[in-house]
Amino acid sequence: MPKKVKPAGDGKEEGPVPCKQDELWRIQEKLECYFGSLVGSNVYITPAGSQGLPPHYDDVEVRGEETARLREDELLPARVFILQLEGEKHWRLYHPTVPLAREYSLEAEDRIGRPAHEFTLKPGDLLYFPRGTIHQADTPSGLAHSTHVTISTYQSSSWGDFLLDTVSGLVFDTAKADVELRAGIPRQLLLQVETTAVATRKLSGFLRMLADRLEGTKELLSADMKKDFAMNRLPPYYLGDGVELSTPGGQLPGLDSTVRLQFRDHVVLTVGPDQDPSDETREKMVYIYHSLKNRRETHMMGNEETESHGLRFPLSHIDALKQIWNSSAISVKDLKLTTDEEKQSLVLSLWTECLIQVV
Repeated sequence: MPKKVKPAGDGKEEGPVPCKQDELWRIQEKLECYFGSLVGSNVYITPAGSQGLPPHYDDVEVRGEETARLREDELLPARVFILQLEGEKHWRLYHPTVPLAREYSLEAEDRIGRPAHEFTLKPGDLLYFPRGTIHQADTPSGLAHSTHVTISTYQSSSWGDFLLDTVSGLVFDTAKADVELRAGIPRQLLLQVETTAVATRKLSGFLRMLADRLEGTKELLSADMKKDFAMNRLPPYYLGDGVELSTPGGQLPGLDSTVRLQFRDHVVLTVGPDQDPSDETREKMVYIYHSLKNRRETHMMGNEETESHGLRFPLSHIDALKQIWNSSAISVKDLKLTTDEEKQSLVLSLWTECLIQVV
């Protein structure tokens, strides 16, 4: 998230500001497509002879070539790239005390020992080191100031986060089919100071049941993480007025048309309970969320009024939607829907939302 910076003082950033720099927008939007995760940025200006923060580690990852020692899959849960823009910055890196840390923490210098790596970044240098690496940086004396930008991503995108997002939907589906999950908990269970042995055995059994159900499934699992990503990410980078993101263009799709998905990296498809409060049955629906109408000015600003953009369809449309997602182009006639009216209605809805084009 881009933030204001103070040109003097302790070098810390203060207060969020919108992502208005076109070059940062272009870079961050491409990285959001590559990682499939939100990408934010911060700018730090630190006067000569000063240091912004004491030794600490973050819940994001930063790496330089000389510090890359973990496998690719071990590095994924959060990344930060540091690009030196002006002046010089002296860095000291220390071995982690908490592997793949999930939260920010300060560390006492007498606990962390000597630096594992020590170097100075100059304009144009890029640094990236693994999450949890303890680090501190200062601007050498004799310079006007140091300016660097950090670009961070993959925060709150660990397997643990994905599991939390998945379990609720899995329990919802399983409870529909298994009467044991719909049975009431023992009387006064919520008043107990400790979990009873009976409750522990019951929960363990339910977890094994959920694991068996999950094994081998190809159902769409994540819901909230996908929605949050689509709602809060940057819109596609464009030059000009961006009318192609808000106004459908080209030929109107019909039954004889061939269509293809556009802005593929900006669209997510998921399945979840009907969010209509008037529907007491809570049947599952297919949801499509996209970022075409998102505003770059409010990117990752924590605005409670952020709205989602997209469509919802009955679960019976899932196979037809997967056909569109998995094909470079497909004939409307070949969509796996019962009637021609359903096929036409589906592609017209997607075209109106600027998600498909006729080829």
